[in-house]
Amino acid sequence: MPRPYCRGCHLPQNACLCAAVHRQPCPLPVVVLQHPSEARHAKSTVPLLQLGLSGLRIEVAETMAPPPGNWWLLYPGGNAVDLDDGGLGPDVPVAGLIVLDGTWRKSRRLLHLNPWLQHLPRLSFSRAPAGRYAIRKGQGGQALSTLESLAHVLDRLSPGFDPAPLHRLLEARVAQFRSYQACRGEEH
Repeated sequence: MPRPYCRGCHLPQNACLCAAVHRQPCPLPVVVLQHPSEARHAKSTVPLLQLGLSGLRIEVAETMAPPPGNWWLLYPGGNAVDLDDGGLGPDVPVAGLIVLDGTWRKSRRLLHLNPWLQHLPRLSFSRAPAGRYAIRKGQGGQALSTLESLAHVLDRLSPGFDPAPLHRLLEARVAQFRSYQACRGEEH
């Protein structure tokens, strides 16, 4: 017999996160290009972003056609504008944001397979709050999840945006994973 799933958050009913969801509109157009293997990963934060932000576009693929308009790529690099260092003035509009979702290796692959991304202006940040996604670590244990990165950038770009609901949703998911691990006697 199949497991029952919540109609609201699409998670198994015993892992429902609906009580932690405070949906808000995404303050600017955002496309998340998600590596296909990341879409199948139980610890991906993109489903949480979909719950917390309306208007978010998710493309699960290794390649994507360039969307029309003036887009920026959220990705570090020597030519990236640091949002936390005052590098982006008010006269430089960010009409839309493309975010790559996957491990660093997979995000570099997405960048390589979509050469048009390398021609976009880049945004990065240097002083985001400490990562809260303790159930999954990036290189050196320092990387932020896609949800944490996007929440920080939207907070910096849109003064009316409140990242707290996204952080609370992430904390609820982390608590679920930790509870599950504790029940199984695992360490993370």
